[in-house]
Amino acid sequence: MNRWVWAGTIAVTALFFYLTRGILLPFMAGLAVAYFLDPLADRLEARKVSRGLAAALVIALFFMTIVGVVLAFWPVIEAQVSAAAHTLPKTLAGLRPWLNHLLQAVSDKLGPDVMGDVDSMLGSFSSDLMTEVQAAAGKLLSGGLAVFNVLSLVLISPVVAFYLLRDWDLLVAKIDSWMPPAAAPIVREQASKIDTVLAGFVRGQILVSTTMGVLYATGWSLVGLKSGIALGVLAGIMSFVPFVGALFAAIIAVAMAFGQWGFDPMHLGLVAMIFVIVQAIEGSFLTPRLVGGRVGLHPVWVLFAVFAGGEVMGFVGVLIAVPAAAAIAVLVRFWIERYLEHYVGPKEAKALVEGPEQEEAED
Repeated sequence: MNRWVWAGTIAVTALFFYLTRGILLPFMAGLAVAYFLDPLADRLEARKVSRGLAAALVIALFFMTIVGVVLAFWPVIEAQVSAAAHTLPKTLAGLRPWLNHLLQAVSDKLGPDVMGDVDSMLGSFSSDLMTEVQAAAGKLLSGGLAVFNVLSLVLISPVVAFYLLRDWDLLVAKIDSWMPPAAAPIVREQASKIDTVLAGFVRGQILVSTTMGVLYATGWSLVGLKSGIALGVLAGIMSFVPFVGALFAAIIAVAMAFGQWGFDPMHLGLVAMIFVIVQAIEGSFLTPRLVGGRVGLHPVWVLFAVFAGGEVMGFVGVLIAVPAAAAIAVLVRFWIERYLEHYVGPKEAKALVEGPEQEEAED
């Protein structure tokens, strides 16, 4: 009976989040802020500051810091975004002669009939692409839900974060009281592991993304890219989405370089080289040192999680894909370990699930 109750509860919860995915962003943002600021609020509370005042001080300091950073860099970013808006049309116009030259070379090798087919296909693709871009832009600018999400992210997220942070310990204690006594120790152990994974990953990823944004902005500015700082900020923010985000930012940077310098192999190569160098630093130094093996997910599963999250819950799903996959991985390892214990014993099962290196590190 309990299994059916748990299965029904999980199904109803999943359905609820799926149906409300369009308005989840400010609430998920508030929950994330409260979760990661709770240790700081606990420290203030230990110094005899009331929980409500501690929550208010921490939330105010957090959002004031964000606003201060945005205001400090806004003039530079605004100027570079305006420059990018003028550069992109030039980029599209500059691509046409190069594309015509490429198509002419294809025609010379494969014949005029193939050239006509390719030109027709590209024309159809270009028309369809422009239609989709215009439709997406219209939805972005005039969609009531998009405007609501932006406003709610600014106005509602701090309120949600404050109330959750103020009552965080009470909420945790209430949920803890609902657990069956027999299963409580196991649940607490797995919850502690999930907490360690999430906290370590997100805090480490924030440092990684910030460092990558600074490196991108510095490198692209040094090679002369006019929108280097804005693109560096964009690349740093998008690096929260593994693999896909950084690659997308690099494509935009190369397109902006093409619009600025045309088909100049040296400058285009420098912009691409900055991307390769920063990615090498991230892969060999930043992520191993700051994030390490906290997530414990294979890169293929990370990619799958990102695309699956985007398909199910849109932008919110992309943001929470890797942390959610990491939390699920903790539970999957737990169940596999329990399964293997019946055949090889507890110690051997743990070694098989977590790996001998991790087991030795824990010892």
